[in-house]
Amino acid sequence: MIYPQEIEVWYMLPVIRKELAKSLLNYNLTQKEIASKLGLTEAAISQYMNEKRATTMSLDPKIKIAIEEAAKKIKNNASIMKEIQNISKLFWDSRSICKIHMQHDKSIQKNCELCFK
Repeated sequence: MIYPQEIEVWYMLPVIRKELAKSLLNYNLTQKEIASKLGLTEAAISQYMNEKRATTMSLDPKIKIAIEEAAKKIKNNASIMKEIQNISKLFWDSRSICKIHMQHDKSIQKNCELCFK
């Protein structure tokens, strides 16, 4: 059994960071600047850019748009924690977390409502 919180840490957070890093690159920030803003190492940013981390899931278009909007705010020094929290909430609200959970934990039933009861 895999807990939803583990799904967040192992899958959601890395993909959020990856997509934020890629979006911040569009603002002509260096990998060093991106690493600093996201509180990560330059090596982590490099691995995200070279598709060596967080490669196992695709994003709902609404989440992708939210990440792009968050990157713009982060570029202007918004709180990274607040922006990641907002994006994480979208995973829950859209139930995207359920899709990821079902992919990685075969004990989860198709119409599981456990987290939402």
